[in-house]
Amino acid sequence: MTELAERPTAASAGAELIQRAADLVPMLRANAPQAHAERRMPKENLKALEDSGILRATRAREYGGYEIDTHTKLGIFRELARGCGSTAWVATLYSDADFLIAHFPDEVQEQVYGDGDPSVHCTATLIPTARAERDGAGFRLNGKWPFNSGCLDGTWVTEPAVVELEAGRPEVCLFLMPYADLTILDDWHVSGLRGTGSNSVVGENVFVPEERMLRLEELKLGQGRSERNKDRPIYTIPAVPYVLTSGGGTFPGLASAALELFMERLPTRGPIAYTGYGQRSEAPITHHHVAEASMKIRSGDHLMSGAADILSRHAQSGEPYAPGEIPEIWGMVSYSTRLYGEAIETLRHASGASGIHESQPIQLVSRDAQALATHAVMMPTTGIEIYGRSLCGLEPNTPML
Repeated sequence: MTELAERPTAASAGAELIQRAADLVPMLRANAPQAHAERRMPKENLKALEDSGILRATRAREYGGYEIDTHTKLGIFRELARGCGSTAWVATLYSDADFLIAHFPDEVQEQVYGDGDPSVHCTATLIPTARAERDGAGFRLNGKWPFNSGCLDGTWVTEPAVVELEAGRPEVCLFLMPYADLTILDDWHVSGLRGTGSNSVVGENVFVPEERMLRLEELKLGQGRSERNKDRPIYTIPAVPYVLTSGGGTFPGLASAALELFMERLPTRGPIAYTGYGQRSEAPITHHHVAEASMKIRSGDHLMSGAADILSRHAQSGEPYAPGEIPEIWGMVSYSTRLYGEAIETLRHASGASGIHESQPIQLVSRDAQALATHAVMMPTTGIEIYGRSLCGLEPNTPML
């Protein structure tokens, strides 16, 4: 891995970061079995992401960041996922955490990033399974948070908790804490996305000062406590659609990887057992499989690009979102998840019995896709229902909106 190249201008940063991600695909693909076996991102992968500048993609420019737009974000995660779904997902969570931390007071950002240490990585979750109570100039937190992707290499974490900022009015706030104050459990024993190391984290009587707290209701409106960042396009994006489009970035890469792996192997595939076809590439069923998978991937790409267009338009114009636009984004991301998942499953099934062997990379891609499809944000049934309610003129039935 070469040293980090000179930081590009704002006009070229997006294309360059996407290309840097693409350049990492062969190494990431080679290391994917190691990530799966060790249940964490390999050190070589992490170092490559650090050196490439990808892990500073959403960080404020004062700390070497690029403040990328949504299309660039999707392009980066797609390329990384072509190589390793787990690595792409951890990079996604690191980037989303940087986005959230950019909304904290400026002095807090200085505390996190000010020394320029490239090994500082932040993670975040949005499941409010803990409680916080006022304690002088801050809060005391107690609870357990699951699904902390990238925690084993994390430095800081933003965790949600229920707190009464006003007596009798509980609400969800985000609290920024160093991992040194928390306990990481070894409980990430799963079938897919094993390399994300998404262990649970426990906090017992952890003190968090006032300045390291953000109200979720403000983040949902694209607001925060940073004076420096409050008018910068990327940080005006409301948290929910931002996280939705981030979550949808890994699936396109997994689907593209499945198609690439299938087509690379196809010329060497022999007969379809118990049929008259001497080569799989000659069989009409193969033609249907690859064409259908390809078209579903392209359809998913169209939906994800459309979601990115909505966010980019509002980020640049500053215009408020229409009532149905955020549910529409959720529906677009969720339906693309279904399409990508169906494409991957078609190709896995078409790979035959040999495709489930651990030596075949497509089986790991399939495992990662199945795991990601169960993520609460990605569940097709949830997002499609939310969009459908909006189309029918009903209020959303989720606290996230």
